[in-house]
Amino acid sequence: MMVSEADLENDDRCFLLYFIMGTYFGPDIKGETTKKSILQRVAEGLPPYTLDQLTHSCIKIVELERVYYYILRNTEKSLILKLTSLRRFFQGQALGGDGNGNGNNNNYPQFPELFHPGFHPQYRFKNKHKVVDNVVFINNPDSFYIRIEDVERFKRLSGVEELHVDRDAARLQLGICFDDNRVPSNTDISVGNVEPDGNVESCGGGGGGSSEPEDRVNVDASRSGGATCRGGTNVMYDYMDTEDDESDHDKVGPAMLFLPSRPSKKEWSDIVAATMNGFGLTGTVATGGIGPTMGLVDIGECEDAYLFRLSLPGVKRNEREFSCEVGTDGKVLISGVTTTGENTVSRYSQVFEMQTRNLCPPGQFSVSFQLPGPVDPHQFSGNFGIDGILEGVVMKGKCT
Repeated sequence: MMVSEADLENDDRCFLLYFIMGTYFGPDIKGETTKKSILQRVAEGLPPYTLDQLTHSCIKIVELERVYYYILRNTEKSLILKLTSLRRFFQGQALGGDGNGNGNNNNYPQFPELFHPGFHPQYRFKNKHKVVDNVVFINNPDSFYIRIEDVERFKRLSGVEELHVDRDAARLQLGICFDDNRVPSNTDISVGNVEPDGNVESCGGGGGGSSEPEDRVNVDASRSGGATCRGGTNVMYDYMDTEDDESDHDKVGPAMLFLPSRPSKKEWSDIVAATMNGFGLTGTVATGGIGPTMGLVDIGECEDAYLFRLSLPGVKRNEREFSCEVGTDGKVLISGVTTTGENTVSRYSQVFEMQTRNLCPPGQFSVSFQLPGPVDPHQFSGNFGIDGILEGVVMKGKCT
């Protein structure tokens, strides 16, 4: 029987999706210091897990989307599902043979077949973000159980050289362009009841680590939470379109204008003037990201301990309103209250109406991150300095 080129391409597309979701994600089971993917559990013949064994954690669907697009950042576009088709996969609907929902491939299970809804329900958390319960991202999965030819096929189709992916780069998913695919936003912090979780189309360079042009020109018309596009060869318009805010179809959310080359001073002046209440950034200040800097973290490691430094600008240092908890699994949870991002600021008998609000909005917030391994919470010491940096040292725990 003859197999058409379209059928082969569709099979490759489904294979990549199945490989990523089955290899880089697994059930979040209590007491597992080394998480195993769902396909590894099947290959090892492990007994089915129960609800009582699960941690009752949750992960945003948008994070699964980020990982998928990040891993395939160097892949042929015809092998990448568009976002609408990817979301059908999460819902258990038929995958499109052409990436747009036309036709399907029954050789590969869909997400609810990999992660049964009885153990991994999908729902909207606090009426905002769609999440799935008890699923964990594994950035450095084992591959001993996978056939060599399947690993080689994955590497050939995806363009990756190794299965290990950078955890932060994959979950932030910045600077990738997939045309009609809308790549999720880079916000992962809960600040009061404001936490953008829309779908962002990004333009510009490829994956993390790529060099950026020395000359940068940006026009920012966002309030907060926008990413920044720099350099490039085409004029692109980037916008935030959140699935939770569809009340005004005539307006665009946080936006950026992507310029193909450096404009003259007159051209730049005309562009900024046309934005009304917008503003322009040039020179050194344009090299930095625009948006909240809350939660930027550095992690260090020595033989018997971990060190972390977390940026918490504008956070109250009052012990009654600030807490830092470290779990035995290495998860660090910080919560407190911010005082920045107000609509108006009173200083020296003057009242300023803020034209931009890139700092975190006022109110309660929480930030969490994961240390590389288990720790002993009883041997933790921390200091929250007046510079807005929280520094902590915690001794490593014993692996069980």
